[in-house]
Amino acid sequence: MRTAQTASKRILMAIAAISLCLGYSYSALAAAAQVELNKAAAQRYLEAMGTAEFAAVADAALAENHKLLRHEFENLKYNADDPVLAAAMQPELEAITDRANTIIQFIGEGDMVVARLQITGTHSGNFYGVPATGKAIDIASGAIFKFENGKIVESWFMAEEARLLRQLGARLPARQDGKINLPPVYDDTRTFNEGLQELMANPVDTPEYRHKRLLLSYKAKDKPADYALWAMGQHGRTTGRPYSNLVRGGIDNIVERGAELGVEGSHGRSMSGREDMIGTVMSEGNQAMFAFRLTATNTGPLYGIPPSGNALHDWELGFAEFEGDKWTNAWYMADELAFLLTIGNEEALDFLVGE
Repeated sequence: MRTAQTASKRILMAIAAISLCLGYSYSALAAAAQVELNKAAAQRYLEAMGTAEFAAVADAALAENHKLLRHEFENLKYNADDPVLAAAMQPELEAITDRANTIIQFIGEGDMVVARLQITGTHSGNFYGVPATGKAIDIASGAIFKFENGKIVESWFMAEEARLLRQLGARLPARQDGKINLPPVYDDTRTFNEGLQELMANPVDTPEYRHKRLLLSYKAKDKPADYALWAMGQHGRTTGRPYSNLVRGGIDNIVERGAELGVEGSHGRSMSGREDMIGTVMSEGNQAMFAFRLTATNTGPLYGIPPSGNALHDWELGFAEFEGDKWTNAWYMADELAFLLTIGNEEALDFLVGE
């Protein structure tokens, strides 16, 4: 712990000396160095999650006032807030053994760090009410951290719970009260219009600014006048999506399950009044990301699931790769389990597994 702090101070002192010699801005170099230190701390934290070393690593990484804004398995956690399920569940370290977290994309900007990772392990114990199956898991996840003085003060996670249940062949465990216990929805987002206006109020001629502007413009209702020419022109078109390749769609598990059942469907036609709300947008180098919450009303069928008329909300992560200012690869992951839970009928609850 003390060694890490000493090393950080030595790095910043070295930067000061280099900046004086080369005439660079010390503040800019120091900020860039701090981003790298934050990324290194986030990497240690993520790679230790689910291992015996995690408690010690977390103690060193987290600030005293740390806030966990969202749990990695948020829906399973709230569903297991039940006397029977809570009594049966085991600690995550025992329920998922041999866990390994592989970081796929890593972005740092200012006091924020975000990671896209892949989680592997073995389902060896009761996991939030799901009895041990002995099956291997291999799911995607995302993590967002906010730092102050080299410590994590806020953390936000979202794992691919829908794929986890599919891989385990398990339905969401039934609660004793028979109810759906949805996680709370916090007032932690704003409209994409508001996010875009805030960004464009302080323009900077950098790739990172342009990448964030493109992501926000894509989802904003009121797009900049040059959006079609600027965003689409690089792909030789004036309409459609502003990227070349969709690596993964947000509801791939639902789409795959629909194909297994031989049922056609559409995400878009299952809802009306959709408006996405921005939570986080970041960029570093040729990478960018945004975390946003979908809001809508379930007014149409979803792959054979009849509409419930319920209000829908679920988080979605989007990661982007760029060549210059051209958005090449797009990767999305929605909280599909939350989407099904907010639909809330029996067909939605039984959709992921079974006949």
